[in-house]
Order: sequence, then C-alpha cells, then structure tokens
Amino acid sequence: MPPPTPQELLGKLIFDENPYSTAMTPEAAVEVQADLGTWQFKGVPYYIEKAYKIPYTYVDAAGHTIRDYILVGYAGGGAY
Repeated sequence: MPPPTPQELLGKLIFDENPYSTAMTPEAAVEVQADLGTWQFKGVPYYIEKAYKIPYTYVDAAGHTIRDYILVGYAGGGAY
C-alpha cells in the first residue's frame, strides 16, 4: 500500500481533531470568500487572503443531527 498523500493526511488531521464527534460527515457545497481582512488568534491579528467554509453534519450525544462548519483561512497572500 502506498503511503498517504498530503491531502489524505490533512483530511485525517481534520477528522481526528474534531472535538464534537467521531462521526463527522462532510458535505459537497463549499463557500469561498476572498479579501476577508483579519482573524484574531490570542489577540494577534492575522490577515486572511482567502477562506473556505466547509459544511459537515454530525449526531450529538442526545441524538440530534447538527450541521456545522470548518473554516479554513489562508494567511498572507503577498505584501500586507
């Protein structure tokens, strides 16, 4: 069996680090936004050039189906 690709490793990381569920189901529709401004992490602003909003669903402990999102932001993008 060949070693996993970087894309497969990234997908595994996202699924493994999900704090809400072990049964996350990604959906096909992804929103893309550009020139977003800044996101704050621990009080430090980061310029986000492009971001993806990826929907997924999971079933919580009470048996409710929940729809939520993974946000992926690309910082930088040249001089800023």
